[in-house]
Amino acid sequence: MNISEKITALRRLMEQKGWDAAVIPGTDPHGSEYLPERWQHRKWISGFTGSFGTVVITRSHAGLWTDTRYFIQARKELEGTGFELHPLRVPDAVDYPQWLAGTLPAGSVTCIDGDCMSYRQVLVLRQYLSVSGGSIVNTPNFLDQTGRISPPLPLSPVFILEKQYSGQRTEEKLAWLRGQLSSRGCSHILLGALDQIAWLFNIRSRDIPYNPVAVSYALVDSRRATLFITPGKVGDNVRMVLREQGVEIVPYESLISVLEALPLGSVFMADGDTLNYTLFNLLLSRFGSAGVKDLPSPVILAKAIKNPVETEGFRKAFLNDGLAMERFLFWLEKSMEQDIPLTEKDAADKLSWMRTLSPDSMGDSFQYVSAYGANAALPHYSASATSSSRLEKKGFFLIDSGGHYLYGTTDITRTVPLGPLTPLEREDYTVVLKGMIALSRAVFLKGTQGAHLDMLAKDPLWRYRRNYGHGTGHGIGHFLCVHEGPQDIRLTWKDQELLPGMVTSNEPGIYREGSHGVRHENILLCKELEENEFGRWLGFETLTLCHIDTSAIVASLLERGEIEWLNLYNKSVYEKMVPFLTYEESRWLQKKTAPLT
Repeated sequence: MNISEKITALRRLMEQKGWDAAVIPGTDPHGSEYLPERWQHRKWISGFTGSFGTVVITRSHAGLWTDTRYFIQARKELEGTGFELHPLRVPDAVDYPQWLAGTLPAGSVTCIDGDCMSYRQVLVLRQYLSVSGGSIVNTPNFLDQTGRISPPLPLSPVFILEKQYSGQRTEEKLAWLRGQLSSRGCSHILLGALDQIAWLFNIRSRDIPYNPVAVSYALVDSRRATLFITPGKVGDNVRMVLREQGVEIVPYESLISVLEALPLGSVFMADGDTLNYTLFNLLLSRFGSAGVKDLPSPVILAKAIKNPVETEGFRKAFLNDGLAMERFLFWLEKSMEQDIPLTEKDAADKLSWMRTLSPDSMGDSFQYVSAYGANAALPHYSASATSSSRLEKKGFFLIDSGGHYLYGTTDITRTVPLGPLTPLEREDYTVVLKGMIALSRAVFLKGTQGAHLDMLAKDPLWRYRRNYGHGTGHGIGHFLCVHEGPQDIRLTWKDQELLPGMVTSNEPGIYREGSHGVRHENILLCKELEENEFGRWLGFETLTLCHIDTSAIVASLLERGEIEWLNLYNKSVYEKMVPFLTYEESRWLQKKTAPLT
């Protein structure tokens, strides 16, 4: 079926069931950003391939709601499908719950897939619809009734992340978590987020592209810890290690029957932001409101604050990643000098291969953004075998990439000049760099939120009347998801302070549709600097090790302190890289990192 036929099939089902609207989210029962094929519902119905967005189908309208990262991409992918783009994170934006409330008739019925929406998301939707007497019907996997065939659950094997990499044994983490439950008057916690489960049990897998996690659930009480996972994924050795750490393994599909068999006196800690609506509602139905405490999972914050073993692992990961990056940039420059034909995909494939040369490489951490010229104006552009521009000896090439290693996850963006640049390109490159440097040099009091720090990165751009729509920074997991919370650095408010041990990206940018894009990205480790009578002072250590090309800079736009930071950074990169480089590579990097005057 094509997109139009799929919409028609869904509307036929809606007519049969008496639904006025159907909501198709872009996630899975575990709230994942990247999805196994089994839950690629939004992509199936709309053709949109971005990592964020929600589809709504009514009797007369098909809409996709997504944010500024994907506007250009969405317009291209939705062209000719009958879908209308509804922009988010822009002035006067109307999200789909508000839109439905203002569009549907009184007494309307909206179908949702409660397996793939969080409890909190459904509460918000219900609140808007109830104003006009609207209701919600939960029908998991309703698209399977339109002709879609759900693929089976992924079967990638599970392996143990040993203590030399994780820094803590599973039994230690379970003892801590049980203390958290006891302090909040809870007997159980049910976890659905895959990175939380992977962190808690020190397990990794390959069930989801780019995210080393296993499709599973976790149930923990004062005595037992249970991992719900598809049979066949856990080998005898892994099963033995988990059993020794106090973890029982049962089939993934048995979760509901296990929950229904628990005693009625149970009190659950359940995170309405991460647990799906179907499961949260089941807990409420079984144990009542007194038996379910809607609290943030304590695992989220514990996972974000890296322990000393993890932080040292990150430093090692960025050293290895920096070597791959520098060798790639050396290869790219020499290839362009020799007029070797290269496409965006060629470049991405080469860098991905170079990362595999590290003995501890565990694959790419996300789908690379390998974008030349105007394509770099799409923050999440993706080159493919059938759509990949050729690199030319002029303008910018933007490469946003990252890798997984047993001891850490990386994410880095470099904007590479391939030849002559326009004055505007050079100015944009420099202004964005000023923003990245400002955040890198930040000193702030404990209690500072990400929204406060966002102004540091944006101030240099705003002074030149420039802006970008995406966040400035996101958390990064330790050999886990490249995007993690709870912290972020963005304009919108989030009540989470930056804390020592958090690893966060620093990636301002400028995007000019039809022309070019610029983004500089380093990764920062939050550290305590000192404590005095005014409070506890925090700052950042830059983990990323890859030179910043100074040839594209308008030096007159940089202040003395910014030039000093840049020169010290490039000097540090050279000194740490040179012992591992060939003579030719080291001579090249020495020139690239020469001080800017």
